[in-house]
Amino acid sequence: MNRIKKILLSIVFLTSGYSYSQTIEFTQISNLEMMIANIFGVQCDGVSNVQLMAVPQQVGRFENGGILGLNSGLVLSTGIVSGSQQPSAVFNSTTLGTVGDAEIAQFGANAGQMSSNFDACVVEFDFTPTLSDTIRFNYVLASEEYPEFANTPYTDRFLFLVSENNGSYANIAVLPGTTIPVEINSVNQMINPQYYIDNLSGPNAGSFVFDAYTTPFEAKFFAQSGATYHIKLVIADVSDYVFDSAIFLDEQESYNDINGTLTVNGAPAEGIIEVFNFIGDTTLAQPIQILAVTNGTYLADSLQTGMYHVRFTPDPALFPGVAPLYYTNGDTWSTAEAIGLPCFLNSGNINSNTLNVLNGSGVIAGTVIIDTTYLKSPTVPYENALVKLFNISNQVVAFTYSDVLGNFQFTAIPSGNYYIRLDVPYIPQLNDHSITVVGNDIVIGADFSILIDGIYAVDNIELGIEEANLLEVAVYPNPAKDKIYISNGTKADLSVELSTIDGQIIHKSFIGIGNTELDLLTLADGIYFIRLGASDLRKLIVKK
Repeated sequence: MNRIKKILLSIVFLTSGYSYSQTIEFTQISNLEMMIANIFGVQCDGVSNVQLMAVPQQVGRFENGGILGLNSGLVLSTGIVSGSQQPSAVFNSTTLGTVGDAEIAQFGANAGQMSSNFDACVVEFDFTPTLSDTIRFNYVLASEEYPEFANTPYTDRFLFLVSENNGSYANIAVLPGTTIPVEINSVNQMINPQYYIDNLSGPNAGSFVFDAYTTPFEAKFFAQSGATYHIKLVIADVSDYVFDSAIFLDEQESYNDINGTLTVNGAPAEGIIEVFNFIGDTTLAQPIQILAVTNGTYLADSLQTGMYHVRFTPDPALFPGVAPLYYTNGDTWSTAEAIGLPCFLNSGNINSNTLNVLNGSGVIAGTVIIDTTYLKSPTVPYENALVKLFNISNQVVAFTYSDVLGNFQFTAIPSGNYYIRLDVPYIPQLNDHSITVVGNDIVIGADFSILIDGIYAVDNIELGIEEANLLEVAVYPNPAKDKIYISNGTKADLSVELSTIDGQIIHKSFIGIGNTELDLLTLADGIYFIRLGASDLRKLIVKK
């Protein structure tokens, strides 16, 4: 049956007092078993045989769940999880065309309700408690079925089913003090309204798509040590495919530690450990803890439940040629292993190895800039970006950092094919530079632009003039305000061409030997390229 939803369009203004941390953030889950274990807290080692029966995008991790009365944890949806981070004026409905669930259907039939269901999202696992304990956690049901289709056949249903020693299932997702299941028809604006939160307007309407959601409920059952439990979490659209619903399951809140040994070439090392939170926002991710390592071991303590990355930077004075590395063996954060607390059970050991010294004669140079317009600042050079050079086998062969002007350079590169990537935690690299070096090639323009949605490899790559000339031509200051100076030490005249970032040429001239001044007063603030000489030496400059 097709249904039409009336949508009240509204304009949401983000005021200067708006904080990004108030918005629920959603990320994909790379380790569902770790995520389930985090929900069970102290029983971390009892979870096994985790299975997902759903489209992968129906499952995710949420952070900043304070607007729901939760912290962080697992979200299961009848649609696409990433669609949840929209204003409630948006109609969130995804027809996946997938099947329903037998238990959802059987429960509906037993209750005299509709049994047909679709787009089911199912997570099942076994649980063997190490201690006899009451397992408990909080959850919230949110839905687009609210408020129009409450108390109709379209009562999207969620079940938390527990089976002990292969016995029959019991549903523990019930209203407090009752056996009534939590679903659209049991909690809404007319029935049990004390558990109902209207989200069509109010402080959360601008960043949480569902028209309404419940207050947090507690699910619990007594788990006897020595028994085996099979647990099934399932949510499905009832009666038709449309109008998404989601269930948010809270992780256990606690404070935890990450500890381990740090070695270089297998021997105890000194350096710096940075602990990053798994989530990011529109600002650059900052480490939650920075620890100096002096004896080959570290302890990052008092960390809240959540997901983390750990990066080890060996002391460059003691260990030259040793690249920073994430736990474990991750050359960048996107290739690193995430650490989930409280249920990370392995030691956080990291071993870095000295890179072989390059013995070629090639050079690769570039510039890194970052868009900070959301901070009401222009695009500026990005200092101290970690830049890594990978060979064709995807192994790191060299690394460097951008300077105060955003410039970086690799030297002594042998002939071959290479990739260049940045490591900026929690900002995805959308593409990278693929570069071929032959002999004493000088490859310039391996530039990167860090924007809000990710890191872009800017295609400015060219062969530059010979190395002696490359070292004898300077453009400064950068960033510039009113003018720039070009220092020509090549003992020959050079052509000068200034262009916008989209290739529009705005100035052409020739300069002689020595220093030449170029006026920028008439130019708007922004990014420009300057091309010098017949061999097309090209530099990126910023006017601010």
